[in-house]
Amino acid sequence: MKHHYIPCGCICLIIFIISITLIASNSNTIFSQGNNDPLTFDDPLLGVKFQYTDEWVKEGSSLYGAKTECSSLPCMRFPVITVSVYPIVAEDFLLENYTKEQKLFHDLAEGDKPIALNNTKIGTKNATQYIYSTKSPFLMEEASSDIINYEIYTTEGINLYKITFASLLDEQFDKNLNSFKKIKDTFEIVR
Repeated sequence: MKHHYIPCGCICLIIFIISITLIASNSNTIFSQGNNDPLTFDDPLLGVKFQYTDEWVKEGSSLYGAKTECSSLPCMRFPVITVSVYPIVAEDFLLENYTKEQKLFHDLAEGDKPIALNNTKIGTKNATQYIYSTKSPFLMEEASSDIINYEIYTTEGINLYKITFASLLDEQFDKNLNSFKKIKDTFEIVR
């Protein structure tokens, strides 16, 4: 039996070609997923689940607009949707009072402007919604420095659940807000 010597460069070239072929065949699957099929945000630590589309990218307990970049230092990416859970609900806790306290805090904060405080739903749960605008000293784009914040609160057991949507008030705002509203309609507490 004769052994043939294959130079190291040829082996590397063969491995490189096989790798490119595999990547190319897999990339068709990845790129064809851009059809807005729902993805699931499922976080057992937070105890929440909801649907979102590929217009958003999940990072930790947040969703960012898929085409966003940091517009300033420190890094502030918009639009963003975040979910938080706080175990603070006591026997005499009223969601309306908590939301009013948040509004009072923003009434006193410099640069914040309350817009609305009303009842809403997160998925099938009753909730309160507080909307306000703020200006960020970190944003470099002076014309687009208004940030609109939607904070929606609901409770389950001793937990206060907060889902927040924050976006620059720009030409993409309405599109991003509509996408957020669809997301919040699928919100579920799964604890």
